[in-house]
Amino acid sequence: MSFNLADPCLWCIEGSSPAGTHDILGPVYKPCPACLGPCALCEGDGLFPADFVCMPCFREQLAAQGLAPIMCAHCSGVVDLIPLDTIPAPEVTGHVDH
Repeated sequence: MSFNLADPCLWCIEGSSPAGTHDILGPVYKPCPACLGPCALCEGDGLFPADFVCMPCFREQLAAQGLAPIMCAHCSGVVDLIPLDTIPAPEVTGHVDH
């Protein structure tokens, strides 16, 4: 993270920029547009949840809400959330303790 006011990456945190609060994912990040640019596949639409421990726990949290994430195959950002009734329920084993 830079503290130089002339630096275009003022909001860059290790390559990510705060992108607001998603109504389901909560606080999210996007790749820093100045450092990394948009993903070539999802064109920068991928979101990265700030409250993220591990993928199984994340999928389990969404499954409890009846949702499954669609992830970008290139940057692994969440590009969409779909109802679980449209796909087979995933086998998810979360961690007991972190």
